[in-house]
Amino acid sequence: MKWQRSAAAWSAGLLMSLLLSSCGSGSLSSTSDGVPESPQAPIDPITYSALQNLESALGEQGRAEFKDTFGALQLDPAGRHVILFATDEGRARSLVEAASKTHPGIETSYTAIRKCQYSRGIVDPAIKLIGEAAESNKLPAPVYSAAMFPDGSGIKIATTKAGTTSKDLKDAVAKLVGDIRVSYEESLPIHNLDATATMGAPMK
Repeated sequence: MKWQRSAAAWSAGLLMSLLLSSCGSGSLSSTSDGVPESPQAPIDPITYSALQNLESALGEQGRAEFKDTFGALQLDPAGRHVILFATDEGRARSLVEAASKTHPGIETSYTAIRKCQYSRGIVDPAIKLIGEAAESNKLPAPVYSAAMFPDGSGIKIATTKAGTTSKDLKDAVAKLVGDIRVSYEESLPIHNLDATATMGAPMK
């Protein structure tokens, strides 16, 4: 899930967009700083299509029955696999099996399971709360977006430069998300195509 403040809606009211990202089998290893890039290598269209189909099938299961363990998905064409971040290996393998039964043609051998800290079932409701608070101007600093880290290690919030070090903002967010790890990064103002509305305008 990702919440992002709509630049187009800034001047006429705020719009919240909730996007669920999609969510295999391999060795379980811990990661916290993202996924290392695989060496660049040519990939044929058939293999790439198979990877995309696998990613879609896993994400379908991850967003439904397996939200309790599903964290994130990463398509790695160069490495020829789809990385499934999950909090529990056994549940992750069950997710892969369910995806295979629903879509018998997918190539599950391309999947690789890696351990993550948080599941979508934990993080998505927290991101929704952040978005609702930002929409209603209940946070002490502007928040432009909130999303899970690509490796499922927490929530990333885009805010102003001052917001990245604001104790008030961090305290307010902590009340919403509990002990979920949250990181803050500076975001530049975003303008509409006609440059009339600025996403980075101070919140009242």
